[in-house]
Amino acid sequence: MRCIRLSLTQFKKISIFLAANVLNVVLALYRLFRPVPRGIYFCYNQCIHQIHHTLYIAIELSRCQNKYPVFVLSTSSEASFIINEELSKAWNNVRFHEVRHPGYDRRDFSINWFILLCRLRMFKPAAVVVTDYFDNVFRKLLVKTFWVYTSHGLANRQFSFDPHIKDYDLVILPGARDSGAFDDRLGPLRNSVVAGYSKLDYFRYHQGEQPLKLFTDKNPVILYNPHFDPAFSSFFEKGPELLAALSESLKFNIIFMPHPDLARRFPGLITPLRSLPRVFVADRPKINLEYMAISDLYITDISSSAYEWLYFRKPIVFFNPKAIERGSSWHYSAWDCGPVVKSSEDVLAAVKDELARPERFRQVREGMLKEIFYNQDRLVSADIARIILERLKA
Repeated sequence: MRCIRLSLTQFKKISIFLAANVLNVVLALYRLFRPVPRGIYFCYNQCIHQIHHTLYIAIELSRCQNKYPVFVLSTSSEASFIINEELSKAWNNVRFHEVRHPGYDRRDFSINWFILLCRLRMFKPAAVVVTDYFDNVFRKLLVKTFWVYTSHGLANRQFSFDPHIKDYDLVILPGARDSGAFDDRLGPLRNSVVAGYSKLDYFRYHQGEQPLKLFTDKNPVILYNPHFDPAFSSFFEKGPELLAALSESLKFNIIFMPHPDLARRFPGLITPLRSLPRVFVADRPKINLEYMAISDLYITDISSSAYEWLYFRKPIVFFNPKAIERGSSWHYSAWDCGPVVKSSEDVLAAVKDELARPERFRQVREGMLKEIFYNQDRLVSADIARIILERLKA
């Protein structure tokens, strides 16, 4: 008799497949007694920076039709806080469920547990809208549905161009820049629609609200938002030094807005910075566009949020303490929009220069802005909701 040997990977795949089938049978039997309608699902976890990229789409889907109930699931207390705040300020028919579990209040939580907890709440969903490649794990649990992908930022690094994006039934892209980049790298995306950037609808949902008031004087407000990955970030080498130099100059008010993943992974590096005079360290749940709206100049490195900053039509400075040679890398295309400097002293000089001459890179910024965000003057989330419904009907 032949002995069949399975590798650990093969064993895990078979185990997951068998467990997924058992789970589906159990869910089917359970739903015989506790049925739920076929709805459209939005799922959020500790990646709180993804919420504003799709929540307004959920709201608009709940407003414009009643065939498919819209479910929003949260497995994180931080995510639930943000979602509740947004839902309370706009009329909607969203069915919001806080999926509580032992790790609900933690900042670190397994993506596999997140998928399983959300999976237990849905049954034969009409559609699932995701902002990351979560569906890879959902598919292992044999979830068959209409998959919609909308990015949680501009395509910037290589992982943005995973060939898996071709597997979606519908891909929502923010503008011509990303559409062209996907075509160049993966070939034409026949399942994609250029519709715009839902996150910018934040200001339409919050019209008439008073801007944040963080400082008492009228000095220029400088926003520093470094990347979270040590391989690219300016923060780990020179970030604290830069914040100290800006603080000591006594000429600026400073907002330090660490990426949620930077705050989550390295809290010990961030806490001491709260004692710097004139430096406001942004709280982790505040991941909307409010800080950008009240700032006069933006400092970053390779963070794709530089493209969001262009929407505000204000100067930007790129901090490059690693002395990275840009070459022809697409990662650094935003660097055309402002000066790129290598030391804290040079940043200070560039900040003063850009505030004095904000028009220097204005034409470049305006040109890039047109490429990256389609339909800037519309309620994009409503357009995306209609596109999803039309595709579902088809």
